[in-house]
Amino acid sequence: MARSAVSALAFASFCAFCALAELPPATSEKDGVRCWHDVAYGARGDLADEGDGYKANGGGWTSDDLPWKRYHRHRSGQLFDVYAPTNGVKADAVVVMYLHGGSWSERYDKDAPPRELIKKVVVAGGVFCSADYILQTDRSVSPFASGRKEATFAEMLRDIDAAAKKLKKFVGELGAKSPRFVVTGESAGGHLALMYAYDQGNPDVNKLGLSHEMKVKKVVNIVGPTDFTAKEFLDLGKISILGFKISVPFFRTLMNRLMGLPDGASEKIGLKEAAKWSPVKLVCAKSVPTAIAYGVVGKDGESDGIVHVKQMTSLEAALKAANVPCAMKKFVDVGHGEVSWKGADWISGQFLSVEP
Repeated sequence: MARSAVSALAFASFCAFCALAELPPATSEKDGVRCWHDVAYGARGDLADEGDGYKANGGGWTSDDLPWKRYHRHRSGQLFDVYAPTNGVKADAVVVMYLHGGSWSERYDKDAPPRELIKKVVVAGGVFCSADYILQTDRSVSPFASGRKEATFAEMLRDIDAAAKKLKKFVGELGAKSPRFVVTGESAGGHLALMYAYDQGNPDVNKLGLSHEMKVKKVVNIVGPTDFTAKEFLDLGKISILGFKISVPFFRTLMNRLMGLPDGASEKIGLKEAAKWSPVKLVCAKSVPTAIAYGVVGKDGESDGIVHVKQMTSLEAALKAANVPCAMKKFVDVGHGEVSWKGADWISGQFLSVEP
């Protein structure tokens, strides 16, 4: 081999080593999988303080010993976990970023994605990332609470954008220089995944200024609401008393805060703003291919126990009207919190079928 060729090869190897050396050490490596837990992607990447005065120690348990263990946590820091194959990542590898559910609020524990979803992606040579993001807090009702008191959809989406930017660099150092990026989420996370993906093709609605440095190739919504203006969604904020539907003040307050409105904003103003934060309203010809997974329970088969079927079918109709590729799968007798693991085969198939 000519000296110049040897020198070029040596230089390329050195560059590759330097790139990989920028990665933090893996938290664990087992069964052909490398795992990095709690990688910071922003200033709130500190488990000691989530940025809202809430100390996070003891807020759940993590899978730092077994790559496939299911875990949950209670935090809103700028952190993510990454799972990748130990035998290397191809340049055009599928890279999945998952957003947890939990009503956009710290009120609920946050379940990590089912291990089967992670495993199917990594075994196929892809990279799986589970990302945290800022959350609404119930402590906003206390005049004595310190630190951050509220979080809006806009702040959440900016966190997601920052996570995607960091993830692009991370997977690039793993070898995925031209990743096939899929964003997905469950319930509230499904809504945010859709909003983030559709903002890429329709950024003028909310004018968030997101960078979208790693371009979304596909979005997969798992039981996430899609239309905040629809009757079936608004009915979630009502209770039935003697046959009459009575609004629950907490529900409207939560939605107003998430949308950046005053607590006492009128229903008319709330509905106008709600359209901007409804993925179905952002669909356009530039929207990315979409997959929708949902469940139905009960004799009427109209919802999964929380989210109504119409929230899925209306999104499908909007995508078809805009000539955007859409796949939809209904899981019968599968409730809201079960679709992501009972439907893991179909959902992971949607991840892995994304086009370059």
